[in-house]
Amino acid sequence: MIDRRALLAGLSAALTADLSASATTHASGAESTPEHPDLIEMSNRLPGVLQVYNDAAGHVQTIAQTWGPQWPKPDLRIVAYGPGTERHADILGFGIKTQWGATPDTMRVQNLGTPAYFEAEHRESTKEAERQSKIKSKRGANYEMRRALRSKACIEPARAYWSEVERIETASGIKDALAARDVAHDALCGLVGDILTFEEATALGLGIKTQALA
Repeated sequence: MIDRRALLAGLSAALTADLSASATTHASGAESTPEHPDLIEMSNRLPGVLQVYNDAAGHVQTIAQTWGPQWPKPDLRIVAYGPGTERHADILGFGIKTQWGATPDTMRVQNLGTPAYFEAEHRESTKEAERQSKIKSKRGANYEMRRALRSKACIEPARAYWSEVERIETASGIKDALAARDVAHDALCGLVGDILTFEEATALGLGIKTQALA
C-alpha cells in the first residue's frame, strides 16, 4: 500500500530540487524544456473532476441525513441465512448490528429473509411435513410443520420491512445517487492515477503531480 504522506513529501522535495535547478538554468541563460501539453491538460481537468465527485458525495450525504432516520427496523424474526436473504444494512449500505443468539450484548451484522425466502421455506416445509406424516414416526412431520408455521408467520413482517426499504430507496433516489458517486470517484481516481504515472519534463510537472496526490 502506498504511503501517501511519504510519497507527497518525496514529490515536494523533488519539486524543490527541480525548481532550484530550473532557476539555475534560467540564470545561466539556458533554454528551458516545456512541460508536456497532455499533463497540463489533465491538470486543467482535475479541479472540475474533483468538484463533480465532491458534489456527488455531498448529494449522497444529504440524502442519508434526510432519509436515514426513516430507515425501517425489522422484526428480528426475519433474521435468516441462505439463498433469498440479504445483508441487514442502512441506507448507505453499511451493515447494521443486531442481537445475535440468546446473549443480549452479543451483536453482529446478520442477514434478513425476503418474503420470497419465507414463502419458499413454507412450501418446502409443508411438503416435507406431508411426506413425513406417512412415516410411522411423526417426529419429523411435527418438526417440519412447526418450521412451516414459523416461516408463514415471517412472510408479512418480511414484506412490511422490504416494502418500506423499497419505498425509501425510490423516494430518496439513493441508488442513483450512490451510482453517480461511484462513477465520479472512479473518474477522479483514474485521472489522478494518469497524472501520477505520466512522465513529467519540468518542475511544473512535479507541481502538477503534487497537487494531484494531495
